[in-house]
Amino acid sequence: MRRLILILPLILLLACTPSDKKEQVPQPRDSSTVLRLYAPVEFRSSGLEKALIESFRKEHNCSVEIRLFDDLNLMIQAISAQPDSIDVVLGLPGCFALSDSLDGYFLPYSPPQQDALARDIFSGAALRLVPYGFSYLSVIYNSALIQPPTSFGQLQDAMFLKQLAVLNPRYSGPGRATVHWIVSIFGDAGYSQMLRALKKNVYRQYNTHFEAISALKTGEIALMLGLSTWPGWQKEISEDSADLDFALFDEGSFRYTECMGIHEGSSNPALAGAFLDFMLQPAAQKMVIYKLGLFPVNQKTLLPAALSDVPLSPWLTNDKISEENIRESSSTLLSAWERVMGHY
Repeated sequence: MRRLILILPLILLLACTPSDKKEQVPQPRDSSTVLRLYAPVEFRSSGLEKALIESFRKEHNCSVEIRLFDDLNLMIQAISAQPDSIDVVLGLPGCFALSDSLDGYFLPYSPPQQDALARDIFSGAALRLVPYGFSYLSVIYNSALIQPPTSFGQLQDAMFLKQLAVLNPRYSGPGRATVHWIVSIFGDAGYSQMLRALKKNVYRQYNTHFEAISALKTGEIALMLGLSTWPGWQKEISEDSADLDFALFDEGSFRYTECMGIHEGSSNPALAGAFLDFMLQPAAQKMVIYKLGLFPVNQKTLLPAALSDVPLSPWLTNDKISEENIRESSSTLLSAWERVMGHY
């Protein structure tokens, strides 16, 4: 009993002694280690996110928060409506940026590897919207079904009755660029006339090029207006694409770009700049080829053999339509398109 009396105070003393092990209290995350990225849903569905984001995260010891949009128009609204939640915007077609005057929402950026980048695209010392991939508009066709037209004039021929696919310029970057392409050749007045001339040959309007390319492979359609790199891209990634080919038009082609930028409201412009640098390196640029079907802007990136016959510098008509005309006429041009093509 006496022994028990002596032990009790010792037990009480130990019970009251503070523990050396402190309770782990959740700490707020350092915003400098978080990159907030906005992108279209294609960033994930194409496999580009999986191919790139983990490598960037490990390289910079950071986390990446991604918000995806299934509608480019909603992403553009978010760029202006929620400036505090964006560091980088990726997947913005240059033609959409011009139509919506988006340059002012982005910070200037000077690529460190200027000498390696395509000079006709990176002509200035600093950019606000930075291209990471590009291509050229042409006619894409199934060579097992037709001989392709080589001009907009031939594209109107009745031999292509109900065989042509077009991309919806409200939702598709290449579709919006097609509007600008036609205007650059035929002017505002000739644009509407050309749409009416092509109408009889249009089988269907597609919201995404994935749907249209699939229809081209199966023979549901015979030709479409799209990017000259798509047939070679498809041959690299899919065995059922041997019959796909492209033809440039006599009137000239039109350059298409996809861009990224550091949002003016970025809370971490240094990490955002590191992401842009990362996207312009050959390793990431290679994924731009295989996941998006675009030419890389870094000329040190090795091209696959299937793209070897696609000219890097065709005759372009981009300079025949001004940025001011695109901005001022965008709504009118899209409305004219819908009046002619909207019911397909």
